[in-house]
This record gives sequence, structure tokens and C-alpha cells, in this order.
Amino acid sequence: MLRHNQQLGQKQMLKLSPQQIQLLNFIQLNTLELEQKIRDELEENPALEAGIPTPDPIEPSEPPPEPDDSERVELSEHYHPDDEIPDYKTTSDPRNTDKPDYNSPLVQTKDFRELLKDQLTMMSLPPRERLLAGYLVDSLDDDGYLRLSLADIADNLSFAHSIFVTETELDDELETVQSLDPPGVGARDLRECLLLQLEAKRHDLDCIDVAQQIVDKYLQDLAAHHYEKLMLALGVTSPQLKCATTLIEKLNPRPVGSDTSRLFKNQNIIPEFIVEKVESGDFRVAITNGSAELHLSKDMMENLEAMRRDKSSKQNKAAVQYLRSKVDSALWFIEMVRQREQSMLKTIRALVRLQGDYFRTGDPKHLRPMILKDVAEQIGLDISTISRITSTKYALADFGIVHLKDLFHQGMAKADGELVTNREISDHIAAMIVAEDKQHPITDKYIAEALTRNGYVVARRTVAKYREAMHITIAKMRKEI
Repeated sequence: MLRHNQQLGQKQMLKLSPQQIQLLNFIQLNTLELEQKIRDELEENPALEAGIPTPDPIEPSEPPPEPDDSERVELSEHYHPDDEIPDYKTTSDPRNTDKPDYNSPLVQTKDFRELLKDQLTMMSLPPRERLLAGYLVDSLDDDGYLRLSLADIADNLSFAHSIFVTETELDDELETVQSLDPPGVGARDLRECLLLQLEAKRHDLDCIDVAQQIVDKYLQDLAAHHYEKLMLALGVTSPQLKCATTLIEKLNPRPVGSDTSRLFKNQNIIPEFIVEKVESGDFRVAITNGSAELHLSKDMMENLEAMRRDKSSKQNKAAVQYLRSKVDSALWFIEMVRQREQSMLKTIRALVRLQGDYFRTGDPKHLRPMILKDVAEQIGLDISTISRITSTKYALADFGIVHLKDLFHQGMAKADGELVTNREISDHIAAMIVAEDKQHPITDKYIAEALTRNGYVVARRTVAKYREAMHITIAKMRKEI
């Protein structure tokens, strides 16, 4: 027989209000995103204004009144006595010398396709050939490769310009594109890319013939470091093979991979903070934004107060509700900006305190073990808030730009009890691999034993994880002739 009973119990649950979720998302915004958010809010909400509020006109005979904060919040107290209307400054004020202005330099660059077309204009090509070559340039991917087949490009070009284009014509113009700088551009695969670069070096370097043979027929064997097989197949000596492989290693598999066109794909880094050393040895921390001030619209508040006093018309009720909703929304937006700045300032100050040695010297070796929890405990914020603040933000220090996320490192205790960061261990591993005998590269087991002798107690698998994180291959693949 089933029995039903009721029990009374307590359970702790964490539920975020919509306002809290909105604030967390607001904190994560970087400088450019914040400026766009403010612009959008200014366009949508007439109760919100930016800039220095216009003072009331006064008679010339009267002395200028002293500023009183209570006058600025008087109107809001009439309709919402629990709220305060702050004149909140979102960024550095030219009148405020405590916050230095920061202007990020922007560099005007050209996409690599435009640079290639500039080279085409310097060549005496007929209009049709220039059209075909330009279309091939536009068909290149961001690495400079031509991934589409000539047949597909011919069809697309014929349809787009209402002309008939053959593959043979495109093949001739592809040779023109492949003759442009940088060498290797317009290649259809890695093999062709490397061969084009070798052809451009033919008159300047030795071992060019051996290098071309390796790229043309034995590229897979070279990648697998089958040096004995290559010497037998090519009939060359060890020094000749080493000369050829060294030449191939200097080639660029992505002809325009490091081109300035990458600036179009990645946002320019604009630091949100400035960390500056002062004469006393301490630090001065400031937030860098554009100059803007957010405050409630005086006209909106006057209209709202006038409508509230007018009891004769019932139609004013809907208008009052609309104006109050806009004012409430503006107040909440101003408060979010204020809380964002306060949270960011608390976080960067805590980071500077915890990593003071690093900010004084700029040497990564002086970074101390630190996790998000360490910062959260110091300033009383949640770990998720610290993570949002540091994940996408940068600070401008005396020695350069610092990604706040890079300040966090897990730590481990050495044999003598000293705490060290995982970055320090990675640096030791990288230094050992750089100094190794390339003909007999050291293994992960050897590295682990060497670290243990120096007081860093790590296992072989831990060394492998550090090595893979640094994108360093295994010992077999690091072997050279």
C-alpha cells in the first residue's frame, strides 16, 4: 500500500537575477564594446545623456552658487525616494589629472590582395589579362593559396563578367600571379608553394637542386625525418642533405600568413588599464576609456515632474509611466557602468599587489603562483566576476602590454618547499630542449630526471604535457642530421 507524507526541509540554491546576469555580461565588455553599448543606449533612451550637464543660467549680478550634489538628485527623490541620481563619469576627464588619457595608435594597412593588385598595375598587361589576374588574386585564401580549381574559377568569372574564359587562359595568368611578391603566393598546395619559393632563391643559394628534389618527391619522408632513406634515394652526403633541409626549413608554408592583413581579422588591442610606477615605489592604477559622462536628461526630469504635478488630465498617466521607465532604465545603466568600473579597479589593484615584483621588473620569472580564488578572496568578489574581468582585458605597464589572464599560473612546491609557477617549469624545459644535441635529442624521461635533480619533482607524463602545451614535438621529430 502506498503512503504519502510531507517533509519540510531547507536547501541552499544560488539563483542570479536578470539584473545580476546583465551586470556580469556588462563587466566582460572590453573598451570598444563598452563604447558601442553606451552609444546604443544613448540612441534608445532619451532619458540618458552624455557630456557635462548644462548649468542653469544665472543673473550676472548674482555670485556663482557652490555646486551641491543634493540639487542634482532633488528631482529623482520626488518620484523615487530610494534611488540616487549620480553624475557618473565613465572615463577619464580632461580636468581630472588622476587619470591619464590614453590614445591607441591605429595603423592604416592594406590587405595583401590590394598589394598584389598594386604589383599588377605596374606590369604592362592587356585589360583582359589584368582582369583575369585580378580575379585570381581575389580568389586567394587568407594564407595566399588558391584552393578553388581553375575550372570553377573560369565558370564563376564567365558568369560574373558575361565573358567566356577558358582554363588555359587562367593557367597562363596564374603564372603571372605566382611571379608576384611574396614568393609562394598563388600556390595550390604546400608542395607548389615551397617550390615557388625555392625557384625564387635559385641564383642565390647552394643545394637548391637537392632541396627541390626533396620538396617535389620526398616531402613526406622529410617530415618523418627519414634522413638515411633520403641520402640513399638522392645519392647525396650528410652535409649536402643538411644544407638542403636547412634551406627548406627556412621557407614559409604560409606565404602571407604573417602579413599585415591579419590586422583586419583581429581587433587592435586597447588596454583597459594603465599601471604606472611612482617615485615612492608604489603603483598608480587607472582605467583608460574615451572621455564621456553619463547623466540623466534635465529636460526629461523637468517634463516628468511637470506631468506628475498636473492632475487635470488622465492621459498624463501613460506618459508619466513611460518617462519613469526610461529614467529607471537610465539609472540602472549608469549604475552598471559605475559597478563595472569599481569591480575593474578593485581587480587590477589586487593583481598589482599580488604580482608587484613582476610589474616592477617586467620579468616573467618574477610571477608568483596565483589563481582566481586568490584575487577573489582579497577583494570580496566572486570568482566568475574575476574571470570575466581578466579574460579579455589588458593593462599597459611601463614595460609593455600585459594580458591579465597571463598573470594567473598554477603553482607547485619544490623539494625545499618553495612555490614556483608552471611557467617557470616550462621555461626550464624549453631551455633544456634548446640546448640539446640535435643529433641526439633528449627524451621526456631524461628531462623529468634532470628537473627532479634540480628540485622540481615532476613525472615524465607531466613533462610531456608541458612540452605539448609549448607545441614542441617529441625527441624523434626534433632529430637533425
